[in-house]
Amino acid sequence: MTAAKVHVSAPDTRRIIQRRKLFGLAFMAVPVTVFVVFAIGEGIGLEPGWWGHLLQLAVAVLLAVGAWVRPRVGGPALIVAGTLLAAWVLTADGGFPGMLAGLAIVSVPLIVAGVFFTLAGNATTRAPAHR
Repeated sequence: MTAAKVHVSAPDTRRIIQRRKLFGLAFMAVPVTVFVVFAIGEGIGLEPGWWGHLLQLAVAVLLAVGAWVRPRVGGPALIVAGTLLAAWVLTADGGFPGMLAGLAIVSVPLIVAGVFFTLAGNATTRAPAHR
């Protein structure tokens, strides 16, 4: 008597990982867009500090690229960056005008993107071994 072969299909982890990374990038697009708009707007108006938004943009892009390449490291880095930024905004003397809007537009998307990249990184460790 021969044993019957049972074929159990595992979910395609590559597709799941790619989808989670794309969700992470979608959330990163929010603060990146805000930094670009503020840098251009303040640069055109010749306001002193427009370069600060370019620096923030560069950091956000570097974090996004790092999270895409190494999601297990970049995801937690985004979570830490978003949390530190939120803590800094909330504890600043006198507060900022539109403090909650700033948190919702910059800090929260960084944290959510970090969660998606972390989930993508964790999915790579649970991928079934191919025989």
